[in-house]
Amino acid sequence: MKIYTKTGDEGRTKLYGGVPVFKDDPRVAAYGTLDELNATLGLALALDPEGELGLERLRGVQEDLFVLGSRLAAADPERMERKGALPQFDRNRVGELEAWIDELDAELPPLDSFILPGGGPAGAQLHVARTICRRAERKVTSLLRERPELVEVALPYMNRLSDLLFTLARAANAEEGRPEDRWLPMRQRESAAAGALDSNTDG
Repeated sequence: MKIYTKTGDEGRTKLYGGVPVFKDDPRVAAYGTLDELNATLGLALALDPEGELGLERLRGVQEDLFVLGSRLAAADPERMERKGALPQFDRNRVGELEAWIDELDAELPPLDSFILPGGGPAGAQLHVARTICRRAERKVTSLLRERPELVEVALPYMNRLSDLLFTLARAANAEEGRPEDRWLPMRQRESAAAGALDSNTDG
């Protein structure tokens, strides 16, 4: 089977099931952004090859994203599920993400301000993944009014996943000993800078 088909040369593609659509169709944009998110999670995993940061469980998330993407890409997902041609999504996965978040959060210092994205390579990459996840959530939400049956499971999952990726970024940076840079409004920043200057000039 050839990688190139030339069917996209005129800006079209086909949904799973053979229905032709333009490549800027909202469904294509939604499952394409899920694919982008999946790829960036692969990079996060590559930054933790020995599993020292506890990211190996993200492989299960990658599987979830393939299942959700296949549902969004299917011309008639209900019919394909009945025929066994489309995997069903395990609704318990949302609760499992929540449990993972709670597990990580119990080991982290409480949040008292916004955090500037960054830290170590893995933590910074997880922050990137979080923002792509939010974009994917917006793309999926755009389908809600016309095809609510497509996204009734996807939206809660995507919402919880973005929270998980934020918490994972914090946990990865904590594991690597990377302090979190807090966002301070300008007045507080100037006050903090003045206090640091005073302490440096004493004596």
